Amino acid sequence: MREFNEFFFSKGNALNLAIAVVVGTQFQQIVNAISKDLLMPLLNPLVRGGTWQNLAIPYFDGELAIGQILDVVINSLIVAWALFLIIKVINRSEKLASSTIDKVRGQQSAERENL
Repeated sequence: MREFNEFFFSKGNALNLAIAVVVGTQFQQIVNAISKDLLMPLLNPLVRGGTWQNLAIPYFDGELAIGQILDVVINSLIVAWALFLIIKVINRSEKLASSTIDKVRGQQSAERENL
């Protein structure tokens, strides 16, 4: 029980998870707004019958909900693109930080040699 308390409460794992869930939920709402309120209305004139969400292909006794599939695919692409950009910025900042640290260490060692 003590180990569980240390894991769950002391190290901040639960807090980090809670923050990640909240941020993820907000991010998904942003993606949904971009997809449903910005991109898809631009595609609506290209779809016969009105809206892209109602786009379906009849298949025997049912339908293939192509509009719903488009919604999921576009949302996934937006999320993937945003994550790609975020990771790219993080990697670039880590490289910049490590090169700056290396330069500072090099300057310090050169100053020590001069003394």
